[in-house]
Amino acid sequence: MSRIVDNISDFFFPNRCALCDCFIPWNALICEKCRGKITETQFCPKCGKSPCTCREGHSYDGCAVFWPYEGEIRNGILLFKYHRGFNIAKLAAPKLSDMLSKACALNDAIITAVPMSRRRRLETGYNQAEYIARLISRITGAERDFNLLERIPGGSLQHDLSAQERRKNAEEVYTAKKRRRDIAGKNIVLCDDIITTGSTLDVCASLLKNMGAAKVYCAVLASTPLNSESGSETNVGT
Repeated sequence: MSRIVDNISDFFFPNRCALCDCFIPWNALICEKCRGKITETQFCPKCGKSPCTCREGHSYDGCAVFWPYEGEIRNGILLFKYHRGFNIAKLAAPKLSDMLSKACALNDAIITAVPMSRRRRLETGYNQAEYIARLISRITGAERDFNLLERIPGGSLQHDLSAQERRKNAEEVYTAKKRRRDIAGKNIVLCDDIITTGSTLDVCASLLKNMGAAKVYCAVLASTPLNSESGSETNVGT
Protein backbone atom coordinates (compact mmCIF):
# COMPACT_ATOMS: atom_id res chain seq x y z
CA MET A 1 0.00 0.00 0.00
CA SER A 2 2.79 2.43 0.90
CA ARG A 3 4.39 1.86 -2.52
CA ILE A 4 1.09 2.73 -4.23
CA VAL A 5 0.82 5.91 -2.16
CA ASP A 6 4.42 6.83 -3.05
CA ASN A 7 3.77 6.29 -6.75
CA ILE A 8 0.61 8.42 -6.66
CA SER A 9 2.44 11.15 -4.74
CA ASP A 10 5.31 11.08 -7.22
CA PHE A 11 2.86 11.48 -10.10
CA PHE A 12 1.35 14.68 -8.71
CA PHE A 13 4.48 15.99 -6.94
CA PRO A 14 7.51 14.62 -8.84
CA ASN A 15 10.59 13.99 -6.75
CA ARG A 16 13.58 16.23 -7.51
CA CYS A 17 17.31 16.03 -6.94
CA ALA A 18 18.51 17.69 -3.73
CA LEU A 19 21.13 19.69 -5.62
CA CYS A 20 20.22 20.31 -9.27
CA ASP A 21 16.40 20.01 -9.00
CA CYS A 22 16.13 17.54 -11.88
CA PHE A 23 13.47 14.80 -11.75
CA ILE A 24 14.56 11.62 -9.97
CA PRO A 25 12.87 8.35 -8.87
CA TRP A 26 10.41 8.63 -5.99
CA ASN A 27 12.72 6.76 -3.58
CA ALA A 28 15.91 8.75 -4.32
CA LEU A 29 17.27 11.96 -2.78
CA ILE A 30 19.87 12.93 -5.35
CA CYS A 31 20.69 12.15 -8.98
CA GLU A 32 23.76 10.09 -9.82
CA LYS A 33 25.45 13.00 -11.57
CA CYS A 34 25.26 15.19 -8.48
CA ARG A 35 26.18 12.37 -6.11
CA GLY A 36 29.59 12.25 -7.70
CA LYS A 37 30.08 15.99 -7.16
CA ILE A 38 29.50 16.03 -3.41
CA THR A 39 32.61 16.69 -1.34
CA GLU A 40 32.92 16.77 2.43
CA THR A 41 35.27 19.03 4.37
CA GLN A 42 36.85 18.59 7.78
CA PHE A 43 35.60 21.46 9.92
CA CYS A 44 36.56 22.11 13.52
CA PRO A 45 34.13 20.03 15.64
CA LYS A 46 33.98 22.82 18.19
CA CYS A 47 33.35 25.97 16.13
CA GLY A 48 32.23 24.45 12.82
CA LYS A 49 34.69 26.50 10.78
CA SER A 50 37.81 25.88 8.70
CA PRO A 51 40.24 27.22 9.66
CA CYS A 52 39.23 27.04 13.33
CA THR A 53 37.85 30.18 15.02
CA CYS A 54 37.73 28.80 18.57
CA ARG A 55 40.18 31.43 19.77
CA GLU A 56 37.47 34.02 19.16
CA GLY A 57 35.31 32.27 21.75
CA HIS A 58 31.89 30.74 21.16
CA SER A 59 28.92 30.13 23.42
CA TYR A 60 28.17 26.73 21.89
CA ASP A 61 30.20 23.63 22.74
CA GLY A 62 30.37 21.93 19.36
CA CYS A 63 29.09 22.12 15.80
CA ALA A 64 28.30 19.20 13.51
CA VAL A 65 28.86 20.14 9.86
CA PHE A 66 30.60 18.47 6.93
CA TRP A 67 29.66 20.40 3.76
CA PRO A 68 31.21 23.66 2.57
CA TYR A 69 28.67 26.21 1.41
CA GLU A 70 29.72 26.32 -2.24
CA GLY A 71 29.01 24.81 -5.64
CA GLU A 72 26.25 22.22 -5.79
CA ILE A 73 25.69 22.29 -2.03
CA ARG A 74 24.99 26.00 -2.20
CA ASN A 75 22.44 25.37 -4.96
CA GLY A 76 20.77 22.69 -2.87
CA ILE A 77 20.53 24.85 0.23
CA LEU A 78 19.01 27.72 -1.73
CA LEU A 79 16.40 25.29 -3.06
CA PHE A 80 15.76 24.22 0.54
CA LYS A 81 15.50 27.78 1.86
CA TYR A 82 13.24 29.22 -0.82
CA HIS A 83 11.68 26.45 -2.94
CA ARG A 84 10.81 23.54 -0.60
CA GLY A 85 13.77 21.48 -1.72
CA PHE A 86 13.69 19.26 1.37
CA ASN A 87 15.85 16.46 0.00
CA ILE A 88 19.15 18.09 0.94
CA ALA A 89 18.11 18.05 4.60
CA LYS A 90 17.09 14.40 4.29
CA LEU A 91 20.45 13.65 2.71
CA ALA A 92 22.40 15.30 5.54
CA ALA A 93 20.32 14.24 8.55
CA PRO A 94 21.76 10.70 9.03
CA LYS A 95 25.35 11.95 8.99
CA LEU A 96 24.58 14.86 11.31
CA SER A 97 22.78 12.48 13.66
CA ASP A 98 25.84 10.22 13.78
CA MET A 99 28.16 13.16 14.48
CA LEU A 100 25.91 14.43 17.27
CA SER A 101 25.62 10.97 18.82
CA LYS A 102 29.40 10.87 19.17
CA ALA A 103 29.48 14.35 20.72
CA CYS A 104 26.77 14.04 23.36
CA ALA A 105 24.24 11.69 24.92
CA LEU A 106 21.19 12.29 22.76
CA ASN A 107 18.93 10.07 24.86
CA ASP A 108 18.76 12.88 27.41
CA ALA A 109 19.10 15.83 25.02
CA ILE A 110 16.51 18.23 23.65
CA ILE A 111 16.62 19.21 19.99
CA THR A 112 15.53 22.71 19.04
CA ALA A 113 16.06 25.17 16.19
CA VAL A 114 16.97 28.76 15.51
CA PRO A 115 13.58 30.49 15.44
CA MET A 116 12.18 32.33 12.45
CA SER A 117 10.14 35.51 12.52
CA ARG A 118 6.39 35.11 12.14
CA ARG A 119 6.42 37.21 8.99
CA ARG A 120 9.18 35.17 7.38
CA ARG A 121 7.44 31.92 8.30
CA LEU A 122 4.24 33.10 6.67
CA GLU A 123 6.19 33.92 3.52
CA THR A 124 7.99 30.55 3.27
CA GLY A 125 5.45 28.30 4.95
CA TYR A 126 8.11 26.55 7.04
CA ASN A 127 11.22 27.04 9.14
CA GLN A 128 14.07 25.11 7.50
CA ALA A 129 15.97 24.89 10.81
CA GLU A 130 12.97 23.19 12.41
CA TYR A 131 12.75 20.79 9.48
CA ILE A 132 16.36 19.71 10.08
CA ALA A 133 15.65 19.33 13.79
CA ARG A 134 12.61 17.14 13.15
CA LEU A 135 14.61 14.82 10.91
CA ILE A 136 17.40 14.44 13.48
CA SER A 137 14.83 13.86 16.23
CA ARG A 138 13.15 11.17 14.14
CA ILE A 139 16.45 9.39 13.46
CA THR A 140 17.88 9.57 16.98
CA GLY A 141 14.70 9.36 19.04
CA ALA A 142 15.73 12.51 20.92
CA GLU A 143 13.01 14.82 22.16
CA ARG A 144 12.38 18.07 20.30
CA ASP A 145 11.04 21.36 21.61
CA PHE A 146 10.58 24.51 19.53
CA ASN A 147 9.16 26.60 22.37
CA LEU A 148 12.44 27.65 23.98
CA LEU A 149 13.48 30.62 21.84
CA GLU A 150 11.74 33.17 19.67
CA ARG A 151 12.63 35.83 17.12
CA ILE A 152 10.94 39.08 17.94
CA PRO A 153 9.75 41.53 15.25
CA GLY A 154 12.24 44.00 13.85
CA GLY A 155 15.91 43.74 13.04
CA SER A 156 17.44 42.82 9.71
CA LEU A 157 18.08 39.60 7.87
CA GLN A 158 21.52 38.31 8.83
CA HIS A 159 22.68 37.91 5.23
CA ASP A 160 22.26 41.66 4.68
CA LEU A 161 24.77 42.51 7.41
CA SER A 162 28.51 42.62 7.98
CA ALA A 163 30.17 40.30 10.48
CA GLN A 164 30.15 43.02 13.15
CA GLU A 165 26.52 43.92 12.52
CA ARG A 166 25.37 40.30 12.70
CA ARG A 167 26.18 39.90 16.38
CA LYS A 168 24.38 43.12 17.39
CA ASN A 169 21.37 42.25 15.25
CA ALA A 170 21.17 38.71 16.68
CA GLU A 171 21.28 40.06 20.23
CA GLU A 172 18.38 42.38 19.43
CA VAL A 173 16.04 39.90 17.73
CA TYR A 174 16.52 36.57 19.54
CA THR A 175 15.19 36.03 23.03
CA ALA A 176 14.03 33.30 25.39
CA LYS A 177 10.32 32.56 25.41
CA LYS A 178 8.55 33.69 28.57
CA ARG A 179 6.53 30.50 28.82
CA ARG A 180 8.93 27.60 28.43
CA ARG A 181 9.99 24.40 30.08
CA ASP A 182 12.83 24.02 32.56
CA ILE A 183 15.98 22.88 30.73
CA ALA A 184 18.37 23.07 33.69
CA GLY A 185 21.17 20.53 33.29
CA LYS A 186 20.02 19.43 29.84
CA ASN A 187 22.13 19.11 26.70
CA ILE A 188 20.57 21.05 23.82
CA VAL A 189 21.03 20.47 20.09
CA LEU A 190 20.50 23.71 18.18
CA CYS A 191 19.79 23.33 14.44
CA ASP A 192 20.16 25.77 11.56
CA ASP A 193 20.85 25.55 7.85
CA ILE A 194 24.16 27.46 7.54
CA ILE A 195 26.89 28.82 9.78
CA THR A 196 28.66 31.94 8.50
CA THR A 197 30.13 33.98 11.35
CA GLY A 198 28.36 31.95 14.04
CA SER A 199 26.69 35.06 15.51
CA THR A 200 23.16 33.65 15.52
CA LEU A 201 24.26 30.33 16.97
CA ASP A 202 26.36 32.12 19.59
CA VAL A 203 23.51 34.32 20.74
CA CYS A 204 20.97 31.49 20.79
CA ALA A 205 23.39 29.19 22.63
CA SER A 206 24.07 31.91 25.19
CA LEU A 207 20.34 32.32 25.78
CA LEU A 208 19.91 28.58 26.24
CA LYS A 209 22.77 28.44 28.75
CA ASN A 210 21.30 31.38 30.66
CA MET A 211 18.15 29.25 30.86
CA GLY A 212 20.18 26.49 32.52
CA ALA A 213 21.32 24.28 29.64
CA ALA A 214 24.45 22.30 30.49
CA LYS A 215 25.88 22.27 26.97
CA VAL A 216 24.71 23.37 23.53
CA TYR A 217 25.71 21.53 20.36
CA CYS A 218 24.87 22.89 16.95
CA ALA A 219 23.97 21.01 13.76
CA VAL A 220 24.03 22.77 10.39
CA LEU A 221 24.01 21.69 6.77
CA ALA A 222 26.96 23.78 5.60
CA SER A 223 29.68 26.20 6.65
CA THR A 224 30.71 29.18 4.54
CA PRO A 225 34.41 29.58 3.66
CA LEU A 226 36.02 32.17 5.90
CA ASN A 227 37.59 33.99 2.99
CA SER A 228 34.15 34.52 1.43
CA GLU A 229 32.29 35.93 4.40
CA SER A 230 32.89 39.53 3.43
CA GLY A 231 31.01 39.05 0.17
CA SER A 232 27.26 39.31 0.07
CA GLU A 233 26.96 36.33 -2.24
CA THR A 234 27.71 33.78 0.47
CA ASN A 235 26.36 35.64 3.48
CA VAL A 236 23.04 33.87 3.77
CA GLY A 237 23.78 31.93 6.92
CA THR A 238 24.16 32.68 10.60
